[in-house]
Amino acid sequence: MNSIILAAGRGSRIPEISNNKPKCLININGSSILSRQVKFLKKSKIKNIIIIRGYKKNYIKFKSVNYVENKNFKKSEQLSSLFCAEKFLKGNIIILFSDIIYEAKILKKILKFKNGDIILGVDRNWKKRYRFRYDHPIEQADKVSISNKNQINMIGKKLNIKKTKAEFLGILKLSNNGCKIFKKCFKLIPKHQVKKMQVHNFLNFLIKKNFQINACSVNGKYMEIDTYNDFKLAKKMFNKK
Repeated sequence: MNSIILAAGRGSRIPEISNNKPKCLININGSSILSRQVKFLKKSKIKNIIIIRGYKKNYIKFKSVNYVENKNFKKSEQLSSLFCAEKFLKGNIIILFSDIIYEAKILKKILKFKNGDIILGVDRNWKKRYRFRYDHPIEQADKVSISNKNQINMIGKKLNIKKTKAEFLGILKLSNNGCKIFKKCFKLIPKHQVKKMQVHNFLNFLIKKNFQINACSVNGKYMEIDTYNDFKLAKKMFNKK
């Protein structure tokens, strides 16, 4: 299995840290977010780890890791970054956002989950995390609507909270067929639209094309680091790893 980590962005909402280095290198109790992810992937015996770099790329340096550059990171979003590594989209692959910190058991469960070609890691107990995220309101969450058959109906910030069953955690897994679906459908989107698209926009595009996306529900500690307050909350939540 391969792994792609999206780490090209700056993290403009946390300038206290990202002015000097990429947000993914924020140190939380002795370990950066990105180094923690790399460690978990290696422990899971994922040998081919690809990191997509952009902002202050020379700061991101790990042994036994492959790198892909998003040279246009200033003018593009997540989807463009992902497809900078299109040649690696084959076989079974796990894709991760670089600004998330989580327990290893969350990754392990998603890796073991085999029901479907496109699988999203989701948390059904997501609302409790937002009690103290005063500068990241619940409306900004990547909310998910899930059918009774455990399929994703819709994902994104615009989803009505009443229709929300879970939050997307920024971890998704593709089978070899899932990779083919991604590459085929990516070509259907005009280039000027791709630059503005997040991963969840593309997932909604796939859903409208009647491709099945399944939810893998997980439990455990998790935090997206989007603001300085998120960083402080994560420091309280996680011990040194």
